[in-house]
Amino acid sequence: MRTTIKDIAAATGLSVTTVSLVLNHKPSGISSATRERVLKAAKEMDYRPNQLAVGLIKRRTNTIGLLVPDIRNMFYSAIAKEAEHACRKKGWTVMLCNTGDQHKRELEYIRVLGSRGVDGIILGISSDGNDEKTQESCELTRSLGIPLLLLDRTVQGSAVVVDHKKGGFLATEHLIKLGHRRIACITGPSYLQGSISRVEGYRQALSQYGIPFDESLLVEGGYMMQNGEEGVLKLADKQYTALFAFNDMMAYGAYKALRRQGKSVPDDVSVVGYDDIFFSEILEVPLTSVRQPLEELGSAAASLLMEIANGETENKVIQFEPQLIVRKSTAKPKE
Repeated sequence: MRTTIKDIAAATGLSVTTVSLVLNHKPSGISSATRERVLKAAKEMDYRPNQLAVGLIKRRTNTIGLLVPDIRNMFYSAIAKEAEHACRKKGWTVMLCNTGDQHKRELEYIRVLGSRGVDGIILGISSDGNDEKTQESCELTRSLGIPLLLLDRTVQGSAVVVDHKKGGFLATEHLIKLGHRRIACITGPSYLQGSISRVEGYRQALSQYGIPFDESLLVEGGYMMQNGEEGVLKLADKQYTALFAFNDMMAYGAYKALRRQGKSVPDDVSVVGYDDIFFSEILEVPLTSVRQPLEELGSAAASLLMEIANGETENKVIQFEPQLIVRKSTAKPKE
């Protein structure tokens, strides 16, 4: 059973009030000898404060909620790992919620976290979360009085983001420099800013190198592996020598579909992904990918939210730079 203040009072022969004042570091006229006596007994009896009770008194729980669309996606699991690590170093805890990529469940979890008294929420918006739905989530957290930080989305308030326009440019420029001119894309949902920015970077690279933009080479996906497979099927009647998938999971799906079509990566089609998650390096054909600094994203998100919850800083947006990681999935096109 958990040791209580009453147990320590009984063991030391002191009053509950005296023990409580010492353990809660309250200013009082208690002698140093008595303080030492209480602290020694607390250590020997393995006393740990009831954090829920402390939170009710202080109206603080030193807990943040982390909502992710799909914890199976290495993008989110890597961020969750680093966010938890950053919180743990500060003595905070993380409540992880998997929304299943559903906006309705996202709202349900926000309400649950509010009832648990979390001091802030880090929110990875579900892929069906257009601007209107994102605004609804933001408004709900505001109505509950909970500080909110968005992952990879800027609407209002605080966020940690990556320069996706630059990422789209880097991926496309790499393929162009290899000699590719017919570069297909499997994008993310067309209403998500990250996907829009990647397309902007793609088009900027084409324009800069004098290559006409062909809208028929763009297929909308949804950031899941099956979307990569579906995207390759939709491109079956198109002529292209390179493919830019807007995340690594879709690139994996593209690998599978291309193989079924009898095409080899990179001999027949060069493939570039986005995120550079762990598995991309250990594939049979290691994937060239635009690296998002996932560890830095997770750590920065948690650190910034804790600072906001503590009143140490105002809302702000932190932007990170992407980096192209070249591996064996890209090569010069066949003559």
